[in-house]
Formats: sequence, structure tokens, C-alpha cells
Amino acid sequence: MKNPLPTRTIRAEAISLIIISIAMVWPSFCLAETNRPWPWAGAYDDNSVTLLLLGDFNVQKRDNPTDALVHVRETLTNADLAYANLEGLLVKSDGPDKDIPGKGGWQHLGPEAVLALEAGNIKAVGVANNVAYGPSNIMKSLSVLDASGIAHTGAGGNIDEAHQPAIVEQKGLRFGFLQYTAKWYEEHQIAKEDSPGVARVLSKDGLTVEQSDLNRIITDIRRLRQMVDIVVVSSHTRDGQNRANLALQAESTRTTPPPDQDLFSRIPVDRRLNIIEPYQREFAHAAIDAGADVVFGHGCHMLQAVEVYRGKPVMHCLGNFVSDWLRVRNYKDGMVAKVVVQGKKVQRVSLVPVTREDETNNVFLLDPSIGEGAKLFQQLEDLSTDVSLTIEGKEIVLIGKHDAPASVD
Repeated sequence: MKNPLPTRTIRAEAISLIIISIAMVWPSFCLAETNRPWPWAGAYDDNSVTLLLLGDFNVQKRDNPTDALVHVRETLTNADLAYANLEGLLVKSDGPDKDIPGKGGWQHLGPEAVLALEAGNIKAVGVANNVAYGPSNIMKSLSVLDASGIAHTGAGGNIDEAHQPAIVEQKGLRFGFLQYTAKWYEEHQIAKEDSPGVARVLSKDGLTVEQSDLNRIITDIRRLRQMVDIVVVSSHTRDGQNRANLALQAESTRTTPPPDQDLFSRIPVDRRLNIIEPYQREFAHAAIDAGADVVFGHGCHMLQAVEVYRGKPVMHCLGNFVSDWLRVRNYKDGMVAKVVVQGKKVQRVSLVPVTREDETNNVFLLDPSIGEGAKLFQQLEDLSTDVSLTIEGKEIVLIGKHDAPASVD
């Protein structure tokens, strides 16, 4: 009788190879699944309009900028429109030690980043944020957006232009967007009567908004309310600066950030940034009182609480969407918000967790009921103590029911 061991050994080796092969291709298979349009719940007819709201959008230093969206492009293009915070200017970088003095490692995106915006069906962007640096750079970036047909708000050639809304029409519905920043480095970043810059929302202490700024914002919203069907108001947070930099925030005139010679190391994740500051709630509630339908924030690179105020959704910070800046690669958490509008009213608002691949930094969506997605859902629940969140299918529902009306008279 022949010894059966060689056959058994061969079979064992074959089984091991199969297991190894499956383990190698399984992540690719899972990501291939995420390349498909996200399976949103809810039943709406062809007259409904879907808007996706994204957090920080920063694509840079890629051979092909659109690669960042390879896993989410179908989801973005299946929506009627998307809006994002443009986290960086569309001008050529002078280097990580030069683009923003004192902000070590920061680089402008370059004009080629507009290709990612176009590929992602992003019809409008907000430019009011702390990295909109340099009046000339701001104006050049707006020219790039104009040439690509992408509407923009939050920056302009003077203060009146910076406070102008971005208006986009889809299926006969007019969407109006406004954006303001609570963080900046130098006064020349803020638009004046005769100089370019961004629109601000000043909070000196993190507790309240400067009354003159709040009054102007309310005026902006009331004016826009008369022009469009849906008003979306967005803000770039202070990053909780009163916790680490209170003396700086207490001054009405900002200065350059403290010198940071570190160009490449990762900034440690600061979980304190998950906690909203009181001024954020004041801003959001005032915006809704003035006529906003949706309020959301971005800027601290972290998730913050969501709430419902007077029946309207508030998402204080959606975190990062895509962020190629090397120093915040470890800040991966975020959410994509989907807003469904029918009959000129917001019928449903839901969220899906988002993260990025370790090797490629490409963005992809997560099922909130399992794995890392479930952890982010739990984090959002823990932060959002004033609202009840539920999971339907593969999304977190903030407003609306699964069985939506098929039509609205």
C-alpha cells in the first residue's frame, strides 16, 4: 500500500493557497461592491431631487485627481447634485513651507483638482474657510470654478460678493447655498468693502456669535429665502480653538498661526474636537429661524452632533469627505448626508459613514450596521443626545420615514 501522506500534503497545500487567494482578493471584492451606487432607502418618484452634502473636499498631488472618488463616483453622480466645502485653493502650490505661513505642510490644491469636483457631480462649493489664503489666490480659484460651471459661495472680490449665494437649479427646483467661516489666520483673508476675501462668522469666545456678523448672516438668509425653494447654510468651525488657543480667539484681529516647522508628520487626533461649541448651536438655530431648511458644518475634521431644530436638520460637522493633506491622513471619520426634496420641501435626511483606504487614501462609504460603520454610528449617537437616530437599510435616518409618498400634489 502506498503512503497517502504526499497526497494529503498536496491537498492541504492546495487548500492553503485557496484560502490565501481568497484573503488577498476579498478586500478588493468588498471595495468593488462599494463602487456601485449606494442602496439608499425610501421610495420617491421622478419629481424628487436628491442633494448630497459633503464635508471637507481636498484632492491634491495625484496623477489623476478623479482617482480619489473611484469608490463613490457612481453614488455621487446618481444624485441630482452635490455640495462640498472646498478645502483648499485651486492655484499652484509654492511649497509646503510657503503656501500658508506658519501652517506647516499645507499646500494649495492646484487647478487640476477641479477635475475631481466635476467627476463628483459637485455643482456648488463653499470657499469660506481658514485655508482660503491670499486675495489673489482666492480670485484665481473662483475663476477656475467659473470656467468649469461650478457655483460658489463664501468668497468674492469684496464683502458683498463674498456674501452672495450659490444658486443651482435641478428639475425646476432652486437650491441656494451660503457659507461662512469661523476660523481664519489673518485679517486679509476676510472680505472687505474694497478687497477680496471670505465671509466670516466671528465668535471671540466660542460661546456666542458677534452680533453684527449674525445680523448680516440673517439678512443674507432672508434675502435668499425669497429667491429659492431650498436654503442650505454651511459654516467652517473654529476647531474648538478656545480649548487650546483661547488668547488668540479672544482677539478680533487674528494673527498668523504659531510657526510650525513640521511639514510632514501627522497631527495627533484630538477627540475634544468632537464636542460642539455653544456658538455653533446659536448660529444654526438663528439660520433656521431666518429661513434655512438645512444647516451643516465642517472644518474640525471630526464628526460632531446632529440635531433637529423646529423640524429642520442640523449637522454640526460632517468631518472629512476626501482629504489628501498628508498631515490629517489619520483624520478619516466623516459622514455623507443625503437630502431628499419633494414638493419643494425636505422630506428626508439621512447619513452614511465615510472613511478612506490606508494605501490609496481613496474615499469609500460604510454600512452603519456593521464593522467600522457601526462604530461611527455609535459615536454619532453618543454625541447626539437630543435626537433619536435609526438605521434603515444602509443609512442613518435623521428626518423622514422609509415609506415616503409616491407623489405630492
